[in-house]
Amino acid sequence: MAFKSARALILGLFIQTSIAQTAPTVLPPQPAWSQLSASQRAVLAPLAQDWKSFSDERKIKWLGIANRYASMTPVEQARLQRRMKEWAALSPLEREKARTQYKRLRTVPVDERKALEQRWQAYDALPGEEKQRLKDTKPAPRPAASAPAVSATAPRQLPPKAVAIAPASGKPKPATR
Repeated sequence: MAFKSARALILGLFIQTSIAQTAPTVLPPQPAWSQLSASQRAVLAPLAQDWKSFSDERKIKWLGIANRYASMTPVEQARLQRRMKEWAALSPLEREKARTQYKRLRTVPVDERKALEQRWQAYDALPGEEKQRLKDTKPAPRPAASAPAVSATAPRQLPPKAVAIAPASGKPKPATR
């Protein structure tokens, strides 16, 4: 009897903690642009037009940055302002692309990330004309990472013939090459 009640108690605690862990976090609504303090509006001015479209999570992030702004060095403040202006100038598609790339770069191993940073610094140090020339040249196509290595002695294998389905009859017919 005691075993059954202990088992029921443990099961109840397990269910309760499972529910508590999966409950979504509800954020309180964040302030509208007009509700920000004068100093917050001054710091976040480049984002004024987009403020109403930001999620509450993004607003919390930007408010945290605005609150830390006074403790930043003048160089950090200038960099933040410059980056906010650049961000505000991006289209929604460009912003999404930047977010995706940022998330992907966070998964890159540290040594590769350092190498990328060094390459970026070398690029950033180039004169504007050289950067533009590099942007205008198309990069050479990269080999597919999943393509198997081809041996010089291995016989060349052709892919099997494709079969197309004719829409009217539903019967397969050989594809033309």
